[in-house]
Amino acid sequence: MKLKRLWGRIHLWIGLAVGIPFFLIALSGAIYSWEREISTIIYHQKVAEEDRAFASVSALRATMAKEFPEGDFRTAFFKDKTHTAEVLLYVPGTYYIAFLNPYTAELIHLQDMKKGWLNYLKLLHRELLLGPNGKQVVHWVTLLSLLMIISGIVLWWPVNKMGRKKRFRIKWNVSPRRLNYDSHNVLGFYASWVVLFIALTGVFWGFELVRDGLKYVTGETEISYDMAESTPPAEALKEDHFILLDSLAKSYQQTYSDKFVRVSNPHGEKEPVRVTVIDPSLLLYRTDHYYHDRYTGEKLEGHFEYDLQQETSSYHQLNNWVYDIHFGTILGFPGRLLACLGSLIFASLPITGFFIWWAKRG
Repeated sequence: MKLKRLWGRIHLWIGLAVGIPFFLIALSGAIYSWEREISTIIYHQKVAEEDRAFASVSALRATMAKEFPEGDFRTAFFKDKTHTAEVLLYVPGTYYIAFLNPYTAELIHLQDMKKGWLNYLKLLHRELLLGPNGKQVVHWVTLLSLLMIISGIVLWWPVNKMGRKKRFRIKWNVSPRRLNYDSHNVLGFYASWVVLFIALTGVFWGFELVRDGLKYVTGETEISYDMAESTPPAEALKEDHFILLDSLAKSYQQTYSDKFVRVSNPHGEKEPVRVTVIDPSLLLYRTDHYYHDRYTGEKLEGHFEYDLQQETSSYHQLNNWVYDIHFGTILGFPGRLLACLGSLIFASLPITGFFIWWAKRG
């Protein structure tokens, strides 16, 4: 009993200390889990399917040179036949994404990605809108939430089978005080097994010590990677390298017709063209990277840090899984739904927990 009382104290004082930031992080995370659907609507990404090939990268560049000449063209991203093509553009101090008709290259929407309520929602989740200091607060709240989850499970765990049966269901025909207590305990228990993974992956991102430890355990620190570099020709080429980008985009779209294709526009003289082939589920562990010489188009071979998934190191595979687990995308739509519901329930726990504490004070 003394040990359980200790867990109760840990659960109470951590909950009171981090309740408000925890509520904001969990609630914003639950909403942001639908970022894909929200951005499709607010950025007008849906288009009518047409029976013709996608516009070239050069056509997208020509549109942006006319509509937004101050933007530095970085990548062209082609999705499926019913979604806009996306162009990433750098501007000093920020970056934009242009959403264009993939068939006509007509500009549909231009978004400063450091503005808009969806960006502020992301920043609320990642740093509580407080900048670098807020990011550190989020990291420590996430770490402390692991103690809350563990202590909550310990406190929930019944001492016998009879008590166990009562802990799995909420009794509805009881007093408001009892209903609040059951909601906190029962819903919190079910959601714990989802949020536990969300919190663990958040700790991975938040603490360099954790990442360095995994690098050591997986042998990442012993791996030496090749540099993917283009070979500058003896004489400067007059040919527009966008012709090569057009050719590569078309080739990869034909080869991987069921995937999304992103093509980079190299800037440095040794920088290669990077072609990223992405699964429509947007799972990182199903993403492949290819590199081509920016002058000849020749495919570059080597042991690169970001490469084909079957050749990715154990550490980078774990890193990709962390991202996919955190947002629930590793299980597709059901996983994202679970992540959302689990986060919503956990956002309610500081409120129901506060009322439990306040009632006991009386």
